[in-house]
Amino acid sequence: MNSRLLAAALAVCALLPSAAAAQGGRPSTRPAMGENYYLELAATWWKPTVKGSITSDALELVGSRIDLVDDLGFSETPRFRDLRVTIRPARKHKLRFQHTPLEYNAEATLTRDIAFAGQVYPVSLPVASRLTWKVWRFGYEWDFISRSRGCLGVLAGLRRTELSAELSSLVASGAVLAEAPLPSIGIVSRVYPLPDLALNFEFSGFKVPEMAGDYEGTYTDLEVSAMVNISNNLGVSAGWRRLSTDIRIERDFGDLKFSGIWFGGAIRF
Repeated sequence: MNSRLLAAALAVCALLPSAAAAQGGRPSTRPAMGENYYLELAATWWKPTVKGSITSDALELVGSRIDLVDDLGFSETPRFRDLRVTIRPARKHKLRFQHTPLEYNAEATLTRDIAFAGQVYPVSLPVASRLTWKVWRFGYEWDFISRSRGCLGVLAGLRRTELSAELSSLVASGAVLAEAPLPSIGIVSRVYPLPDLALNFEFSGFKVPEMAGDYEGTYTDLEVSAMVNISNNLGVSAGWRRLSTDIRIERDFGDLKFSGIWFGGAIRF
């Protein structure tokens, strides 16, 4: 259903500029709209599903591999806001900031014994759990190919990740908090099949080897989207994004995947 909704949204985005061009009786020769700016502020509303597992060893007790959906019941998909800021001092250069805060809450009855953060939770015990995942991205984009109707560039930056997981019941409670800065590299492209319509693709990630025994991990961030520019200063957009992280910080492990469609808008100055 999410795929069908996204396809429908992109089709609507494509039809609007096409209809406007058709009214003129010939294809538009106008330059791409929305590329003349120094500052862009964007907000999106993202509704991702979560899959994966968490593990926490403590007090000489080896933690269980706890599935977020099967064990803890994280099946609902709440909506979250995502903030993005882009500073463009020159045509081929962009400074980018992005903040993605995610928080999930669930209640479930355990179907097996699990160990988490030094505590044992027995089978048939009702457990309330909360998962918080926050990502701050600071990056630089260089568009080594920049044309009037599109660009192709590379990304480099730093991603700060904060993972918090809590389990509570009548007999035990435990929590873990893990933070780590991770570098990132990637590629980004934008094409304008129509002056008012931008199609975007972005992929970034990195594999961090074990560092002093404290942390290691692999992550990827993939996004495809379309934006209809109402004017050079205002645009509306829709897309699909997937965040995937497999991380170990000291004795805490997380294998997490977030994916879903989003809708948003941007203003430019």
